This record gives sequence, C-alpha cells and structure tokens, in this order.
Amino acid sequence: MSIAEHIVKERFYGAKSQTITDVDIVLEKKYGEHMLVLARVNDALYQLFVDSEGWDRLVDHVDEIREGLGVWRSETPFPDGPYMPLRGEQSNTSLVAGDVMVKYFRKIEPGLNPDVELLSRIPDCPHVAPVLGYASTELDGEEHTLVMTQKFIPGIDGWKHALSTVAGSFAEDARMLGEATASVHTALAREFGTSSVPAETVVGGLITRLDGLITQAPELADYREAAVTVYRELRGEIDLQRIHGDLHLGQTLCTADRYILIDFEGEPARPLAERKLPDSPLRDVAGMLRSIDYAAHFDGTHEQWGAEATAAFLEGYGTMELDQQLLDVYLLDKALYEVAYEINNRPDWVHIPLAAVKQVLG
Repeated sequence: MSIAEHIVKERFYGAKSQTITDVDIVLEKKYGEHMLVLARVNDALYQLFVDSEGWDRLVDHVDEIREGLGVWRSETPFPDGPYMPLRGEQSNTSLVAGDVMVKYFRKIEPGLNPDVELLSRIPDCPHVAPVLGYASTELDGEEHTLVMTQKFIPGIDGWKHALSTVAGSFAEDARMLGEATASVHTALAREFGTSSVPAETVVGGLITRLDGLITQAPELADYREAAVTVYRELRGEIDLQRIHGDLHLGQTLCTADRYILIDFEGEPARPLAERKLPDSPLRDVAGMLRSIDYAAHFDGTHEQWGAEATAAFLEGYGTMELDQQLLDVYLLDKALYEVAYEINNRPDWVHIPLAAVKQVLG
C-alpha cells in the first residue's frame, strides 16, 4: 500500500506543502482487506483505515472499526449504526448515529485530547455537547486519544448562519454568542481554576509567535516594530484559565434556543501540549470578533452589520470586566496570524486581516 501517495489528498492532512520522506506504521489491526493503522508520516502520527492501495476508507467501515485500536474508557457503550458522516469538517472525521456523534481524531498526539478533557469536566454547561465516552491507547508510556462520542445536538453552522444575515442583522445572535462564550469560560474557570502571570510573560510569548509568523510570511516584518510596541505597553498581571483556543463562528452551532460551542481542540497548528496551557479568555473573544469581521467582508462590505454584531457580542459577553487594551493585543495577534495564513493560502483575502492590523496599530 502507498500511504504517502494518498494521504496528501485527504482533507485532514495538513502538511500538504511538505515532502513526505518517511512513513512508519506504529500500530495496526487487520479487517479483511483493510487495515486500521497509526502511521507516523514524517514527524506526525495519523489514524487511518486503509485499503490495499493505501486509500483511507474509515467513513465507510465504522461498523467494523468502532473503538478500533483503543481501549473504551466509558460505561456508556459505543453506539450502534447506521453512521451518517457530517460534512465540512477538515481535521477530524465525525459521524452521527442516532442521538450520538462519533468523532475520530486523525492527527494523534500524546496526552488526553482537550476536546475530551475539557468537555468531560463541564457536562452541565448548556452551551456544549456533553462527552459520552472515548477510546485511547498507550504509546511510549503516554495516552493517545483516538475517538470520542458526544451527545449529538442538531444545529446550523454558525458561519453559514451569520452569512445568511448580512442583508439584515446578526446582533441578537451575536449577543447570544457572547453569553454562550461567557458561560463556557465561567464553567472552565470553575472546573480548572485560574492563575495570573506578569504581563511580560504574555508579551514574550506574543513576540515569539510573531517572529514565527514572519518566517512564514516575511511581509509581516514591516509591522513587527509597531506590534511589539503595542505588546510591550501591557502592564500588571494577566489572568489565565483554560479556554476554547480556536473560537470562531465555524466552531459554533445555532440551535432553536441557544448557541453551542464545539471542537475544543485548540488551534490546530500548535502542539497539543501548548494548546492545553492556560491562556487569557480574551483570546477566544478576539477570535470571535475577528470571525465576525471576516463575515462582514466575505461578500462585499457590510460595515454596519459587523459593527452592530461586534457590539452585541461584547454586550452578551459582559463588557464590565473586559480589558480593552488586552483585547486589542489579542485582536492584533490574531489578525497577524490571519495575514500570514492568507498570504500563503488565499492571497485575495489578505486585505481583510491586514485592515484589522492597521486599525489596531493606528
């Protein structure tokens, strides 16, 4: 079989620009003519269900695979089929079986996946889908999460719903999103605790991240001096806690009476251990505000729509405790990240985050 030849064509494989130099099968289990494997591709570990030619066929064989290579870690059993795949997801593979969603993680890393870790601890929060169970395996003495099940909550993708309202108003939805985000942050702080660090510590991390982005997109070097100046104006202590880590409209579901936040794995480009570190909740707030700005400019320019939605989200979140200076820092950090991404992937879109960078820098 040729995993190297075929994996580059899969949506969940995020290193398409890199040449594959090595494929190592770490674990395997045979199912007739197919094989469930954990394959190390260059330096990253992937979960695949491949045929004799190396094509991934997981979606069509869940009834055979079930918990697969892992040990099931719940009294709630793995759901029986039929299994209907959910469309649109890129980094993982999700299917629905009745009132249960099954998510197979594709890129496998050491440690309990934060999607399982966080949601298992806040099952009573009305703005998340509770975890029902998960399977993991041990490699080199560390647990690796392979699959999880959650309560399936039908809803409309938040990004698509927002775009459908640009001719009218998204303000009420944005307010509800702000309330949902605050509710989740409160639940996570209660379960995992909070801490604080000197502003200098946060600033150091932001500068390191910016320098990494400049290596990916040298054009950002023109903004480094001004951005570092904004970062270094932070003073005092910064409150930290566990957060979503990659919050945007596409990570939400609009239901009949509330918004649900989904996919708590954090920013996919960052290592898992880094994604599990406490961070400022304003990183999530900034992520959602940047997503609203993208929606406002996706098909034409809808400045009033975006301004009203932004104000409503902040109202719902609760602006009485919001540090505007710190929020601006995270808005800048996110927009710089977006500029680097768009330069390398969608250059026709780079004007959207670039305008946000210039706005914060004045």
